[in-house]
Amino acid sequence: MKALLWLVRAVLGLLMGVLILASGMLLFSSAVKKEEPPVLLGYAPFTVSNGEMTPSLYPGDLAILRVGPESQPGDIVAFRIDGALTLRRVVGTSEEMYITQQEAFGQPDVNFLDPRQVEGVCVTYLPGCGALAEFLYSPIGLAVLVVLALAVLLIPSLLAGGSAKLEGPLVDYGQEPYDPPAPRRSAPAPRRRRELDDYEDEEEDAPLPAPPPRQPVRERPIVAALEGKEEEPLAAPRRQRPEKPTRRGGSHYKPRH
Repeated sequence: MKALLWLVRAVLGLLMGVLILASGMLLFSSAVKKEEPPVLLGYAPFTVSNGEMTPSLYPGDLAILRVGPESQPGDIVAFRIDGALTLRRVVGTSEEMYITQQEAFGQPDVNFLDPRQVEGVCVTYLPGCGALAEFLYSPIGLAVLVVLALAVLLIPSLLAGGSAKLEGPLVDYGQEPYDPPAPRRSAPAPRRRRELDDYEDEEEDAPLPAPPPRQPVRERPIVAALEGKEEEPLAAPRRQRPEKPTRRGGSHYKPRH
C-alpha cells in the first residue's frame, strides 16, 4: 500500500512539474517576448473566439497550432487580418495563391491568401479547454500550480511525520515500573463441601428406582352385567393380631425398680 501511495505521489509530482515548466515558458513567451499566441517548442495554443469554423471548431476550443508557413490544401491555417489572428480552411489554389473559406458559411472568401502569410497550421484541438489554457499560463495560474505542487509533495510527508513512532531509549523519570499482581490461586474447598459434591455425583450416577407393581383390577362378570345384578363387594382383608413379645427369663420376670 505504501509503495502504491509513493508511486501516485511521484506521478502527480512529475505531472505538476511538467505543467509548471510549460506554464512558465508560455508566460515568458507572452509577457517578455510579446508573442501572440505564446510559442512553446514550436507549437502555440490558440483559443477559438468565434464560430466561423463550425462545425470543425467551436468557440472556446483550444486549437494547437504548428508554427510555420508550411501548409497544403485541406489544412486549417492561421493568418492575420487587420492584426488579429484568424482561422480559415484552404479549399484550393489559384495562381500560387490559397483559396480559403469559413466553414460556417460554406462560401469561398473573396480575397486570396498568400501562403507566405500563413503563421501556423492547426494540428489538433482540445474541446472547451481554451479558457483553462489561458489561465494556466497567466501569473495567477502559475502561482496556483506551484501551490498545488507543494501541497501534493509536502502534505503527505507532514501527515506521515506526525504519526511517526518515537525512536531511541526510553527516559526514566524516577517512577517505578508497573508490576502487575500475580493471579490469585483459588483456595481448596472445605471438607463438608467436597462431601456434598461427592454425594451429588453419586446420586446422579445411581440408577432410578423401579416403579411399584400395578394392582390387578377385578373385572366384572359379563353375565352379571347383562342381568343387571349388582356385583358383590369384595370382602375386607382380615387383620392379623401382632404376636406378643416373649419376655426374658420366663413367667417369673420381674422388672427392676
